[in-house]
Amino acid sequence: MTQEAAPSPAAPAPGPVARLFQQALPGVDITPSQTPIDEAITVHRDDFLRVMEAAHRHPDLAFDFLRCVSGVDWLTELESVNMLRSYRHGHTVIVKVRCPYEDPHIPSVSHLWASANWLERETQEMFGIIYDGHPDPRPLLTEEGLGYYVLRKSHPLAEIEEWQEGYLATIDAAKAQAAAATGAPVVDEKAAKIAAAQAKAAIITKTRADARAKGLPPEDEKAAVAAALAKWEEEQAAQAPPAAGGAPVDPKAAKIQQAQAKARVITKAREEARAKGMSAEEERQFVAEALKKFSDEAAAPAPAAAPAPAPAAQTQASKIQLAQAKAKLITKTREEARAKGLSPEDERAAVAEALKKFAEEQGG
Repeated sequence: MTQEAAPSPAAPAPGPVARLFQQALPGVDITPSQTPIDEAITVHRDDFLRVMEAAHRHPDLAFDFLRCVSGVDWLTELESVNMLRSYRHGHTVIVKVRCPYEDPHIPSVSHLWASANWLERETQEMFGIIYDGHPDPRPLLTEEGLGYYVLRKSHPLAEIEEWQEGYLATIDAAKAQAAAATGAPVVDEKAAKIAAAQAKAAIITKTRADARAKGLPPEDEKAAVAAALAKWEEEQAAQAPPAAGGAPVDPKAAKIQQAQAKARVITKAREEARAKGMSAEEERQFVAEALKKFSDEAAAPAPAAAPAPAPAAQTQASKIQLAQAKAKLITKTREEARAKGLSPEDERAAVAEALKKFAEEQGG
């Protein structure tokens, strides 16, 4: 008697809303799934705009409200998650679409739902997903040109943020001790960030009001705001104390450098503690002592004869510059491909070829 092989798990059957999409869009590859609350469908990027237009306009679907747009970092791909609701029919759906890291472009749906305007802007600045055709892709929550995306798993401060819980008080105490030893004032970084954000908001509000009083068009108003913020940044940089050798301090790079250095200290101390078989409490104490030693060494003046070490943030800065150069190259190549009337497949091939050439030039 032969034993029958176990049947392979079947793909989930489409729910009623997924079936409506399949009926409205015959020939489109739609993969259904089920979340704890809503039905979900996953579509290819090339079909995404057609699917969303049908979701909005087809009478059997009639999704008149875009509830949310968010992102997911799958390490090799990025995913845009769009949550829709139909008040006419009372049904809901989640439409998912993925794009590769090296070409993170997805069509905007801001022309279909007004709510997509800010939702896509936030997702773009948090995950780096570029919504093609968006009328105003400026960031909402972060500085323009930040260079990295805070909700990606490659965020430069992710390593330190993972270890922050339980050590913030120790770090603050070490800072206070170092300040007392050197006579320098203790800087409240949170208060400084709030003050900087308030100052920027005041500049933006005043510049916009001045531009509108002069009757400037929206494009000139944006340029005036950008120029006012750039001037403010220059003034702040000029007021910052000089680094060793007289070079001005880049506050952003310095913060990244400090965070990464602390992360390395914490990781190394935890590994040593576990290698020695310490208890959880002893491990925390061991890490706290390592952080205190790090803070003491950072506060100590460097010997005058010693050459200034290369900033650890240079590596991160170079990564940011490289990412920005790639983004510009992708944008330029896509625009050239579309100007030539290339198909989406040829456009992707042109982008891949341009990135390959760029990588070879960098390697050379």
